[in-house]
Amino acid sequence: MNACDKLAEEEMIQRWGNKESSKNDSKKRTDLPTNIPEEDNLDSLIAGALNQLSINERENVYHEMHGVDDVVNETPEMLQRSMAALHTELETLKHSHREGLAFNKAEAMSRNYVHDPVLRIKFLRSEKFDAKKSAERMIMFFDVKMQLFGQEKLCKNITLEDFDSDDMAFLKSGYVQLLPSRDRSGRVALMMFFLERKHKVVENIARVLFYLTMTAAEDEETQQRGMTVVAYGDEKFDRKSFAFGDFKIGAQLNKCLPTKTCSFHACFNDTEFRFLAHAAVYFLNEDARARFKLHNGTQVEILYELMTFGIPVDSVPLSTEGEVKRKNHLDFLKMRHRQESMVGAPRIVIPTHRDVLFGRGKPFREHRGNIKLYEMIDDKLEYYESISIIKQKTETIMEMVDAVEVLGGRFLKQDDAGCWMTVGTKMAKEKVSNTFRTRLRIASSEKDERKNSEFTVVSEGKKRLKSVPSEQDM
Repeated sequence: MNACDKLAEEEMIQRWGNKESSKNDSKKRTDLPTNIPEEDNLDSLIAGALNQLSINERENVYHEMHGVDDVVNETPEMLQRSMAALHTELETLKHSHREGLAFNKAEAMSRNYVHDPVLRIKFLRSEKFDAKKSAERMIMFFDVKMQLFGQEKLCKNITLEDFDSDDMAFLKSGYVQLLPSRDRSGRVALMMFFLERKHKVVENIARVLFYLTMTAAEDEETQQRGMTVVAYGDEKFDRKSFAFGDFKIGAQLNKCLPTKTCSFHACFNDTEFRFLAHAAVYFLNEDARARFKLHNGTQVEILYELMTFGIPVDSVPLSTEGEVKRKNHLDFLKMRHRQESMVGAPRIVIPTHRDVLFGRGKPFREHRGNIKLYEMIDDKLEYYESISIIKQKTETIMEMVDAVEVLGGRFLKQDDAGCWMTVGTKMAKEKVSNTFRTRLRIASSEKDERKNSEFTVVSEGKKRLKSVPSEQDM
């Protein structure tokens, strides 16, 4: 073993723990460190983190946690300046930063990969275009990537084929999932379940979290708006099946992956998980602590609280009995396998709120982009119904297609593998035309119902008048 490999192994042990001890975690739990603050002190840590922020910063954190924040206005000039500043910071840090070894190796292996603007802008967006923080995150990213996947995969995008059998088993368990719907502000939500042990070593969790987070980061909206992370544990949580390092992983990855985690939600109704949720706060930096929220109660109470933060609780994969549902997650993995086999094809991970979706059923009807299309069409219904010239109808339909695209939306349809694909103008016009007909039928039905209701009220009124005795009868 050469000096570099020995250093890498020492870094691995320091960050994730000894592999042999990790394998024995299921038999014997590693004792918690004695320097973990008491629960009351940890509440003080969260409060202290907020107190370190200015009033404006605290307000921004509050808005981000509740999904009502705005994104940075990106102009070509600003992007160009930010890229140049990031390059300058990286050139300085790669020689002085203690974790710069992996970055330098990656640059020697593939300069094109390390200097790819598509990759670099992810790090800039994750730190709101702070060049120094973005550079530090990128340096640590390559260090962690090498620890988890090896030097030979430093300059490639991690795919499902890079997982070993234990990684894949944990991924398929559904204990870490990306929710199929975005939150109120358009962010992707990642959910982790701590119920029973589904991993063999802590690296299984780390690699799955790395993969799913980087998958979410392929999407520009996620890069700009960030992510929400939810951890859930209940009475089925077995404290003896988890090592303390299992709860350190998220904090470590949060420092290096090119995504902004806007809020952390630890949800529990069991004292065992409550203690470890508090302990996890210990590993977070000041910014992450300010975004940490504890939720204690029944499943219904917790879901209601999450809803107030804009999280799509209808998409939370939990049955009423508290069991983890995996169907959507397994369908998602099937879609990802198909996407990763399609070289050069655009990948749409999770549709945005501006997209219009093809499909039947409640999830499609209630998608925000579809609802927006209904509203725009309803505003044009009276005019559309009044015109009889085909050319005018066609122009109105095309006007709706253009309106969706001006707002940044796409018309999306799933293929047989569940991959979202952008359809052409012809299919988009057919979708709008069909929606016009559907909304006209609904409007006509509602009009008939109002008429029937008014007729019933009048009829009932006449009956009551007839039943009132006249003066002659009295």
